[in-house]
Amino acid sequence: MFATSRPQSDKRLLERLDPAYWHPGYDRVLEDCGAPLARLGDFIEDITYGPIVTGPPPPPCNDGLPVIHQGQVADTGVDTREATRVAPGSPWDRERARVREGDIVLPRSGVASVAKNRVALFLGDYTAVVGSFVDLIRLRDIDATYVLVCMKSEIVWSQIHRAINGVGTPNISFDEVRALRIPVLPKATQLDFRAQYLDNVHSSHMAWIRGDESARQAGVAALKALVEALETCVAKQTL
Repeated sequence: MFATSRPQSDKRLLERLDPAYWHPGYDRVLEDCGAPLARLGDFIEDITYGPIVTGPPPPPCNDGLPVIHQGQVADTGVDTREATRVAPGSPWDRERARVREGDIVLPRSGVASVAKNRVALFLGDYTAVVGSFVDLIRLRDIDATYVLVCMKSEIVWSQIHRAINGVGTPNISFDEVRALRIPVLPKATQLDFRAQYLDNVHSSHMAWIRGDESARQAGVAALKALVEALETCVAKQTL
């Protein structure tokens, strides 16, 4: 989302047909990381997506649970103001699909979602569920806010970009999510990123939700600064 030197800038990527595409730029990004790398799957407690319900759409339910579809995953967080709402206990509401504070939500397919690095952290104080095209990722033993910033960085996004560029619609599977390698910085550093995210990105996101349109760009700028700080932190020359 934010890096300017990613492998996908090569126009030849648009012409390739190999679903197991290789480009030296992908390996370069990992080689330039000076921090220890670990599989995201080592920290995943649960990964799922919302129920697939065939037939008519859910009936209107103004006071029901918001469904986090791809359109609810904004740059700086989850925005359910225009979300479809479903009745509790209905086929669209499953306990496994209910998000908790600190869950990561990742649209899993589509050129306008996963192909644009749409991923967010759920920090709401309300009950919501993910839709059928959104992954819910619940983590343990690592700070989820820190992981979100990692997923926005070049080092992880380049891996996502490689995974989704098979033949057909861009899509990322559970196994490909688990296989993502993330830089693991000390816990104190992770918590520092979390504090900065809450103070600068999340606060701007909530101001935008309350109606301050200018706050959205402030949040995007703050997130970009965090991503750049992370990339500097994990670069070989700074360790």
